[in-house]
Amino acid sequence: MKKSLWGSAASVGAAALLLTTFAGPAQAAPSSLAAANSVVAAGQSQTTTDEATGLTTTIKLGTPTTVTAATIKADKGLTTQQKDEILSTQAVTASNHWSQFTTGGSYTQTQNGRFYYNGSRVWVTQTYAGSTGSHTCYTSYSVPPWTISGVSKSDGGSTTSRNLSCRWQVTQPFGIVTSASMTATLNKSGGISGFGATVG
Repeated sequence: MKKSLWGSAASVGAAALLLTTFAGPAQAAPSSLAAANSVVAAGQSQTTTDEATGLTTTIKLGTPTTVTAATIKADKGLTTQQKDEILSTQAVTASNHWSQFTTGGSYTQTQNGRFYYNGSRVWVTQTYAGSTGSHTCYTSYSVPPWTISGVSKSDGGSTTSRNLSCRWQVTQPFGIVTSASMTATLNKSGGISGFGATVG
């Protein structure tokens, strides 16, 4: 008798598994979508129940803790470089507009954009601490027969100093072609250097 009951229970279990496999996902989708699109605030929880299947999903978010500079410095699990990196993100981040231009013959070439800095680091086209700056390079004007072509730009350097360069070719009267370039250097304190370079 026990064996017979066990066999019946196994058949019911297999049928339930089969039902879940074929019918479950289609019915459970509404609650899954609702849970995926819900926003839960810190220290709060949210429970969603799918009425068709009876499945309940709970999402919980803990409360944030404040980490001080002293705590970071005392953490033996972090290297000196990791500590410096974390501490630099806690510093106040500022941003500013930068620009540089070169005038030659009958044209003006410009590069400009936005950069971010925090006293420990400077960044332009990279993303850091949730912010990304910008770098453009373009011809402000040219008077024919002078033409500008082959314009390119680059952003290189280190975390404390970025070199923003713009390069181009100039076709002058009588088909003479020359190359030109300019570089502006931005630093971690918000300063800039390079002929014709300004911030603000």
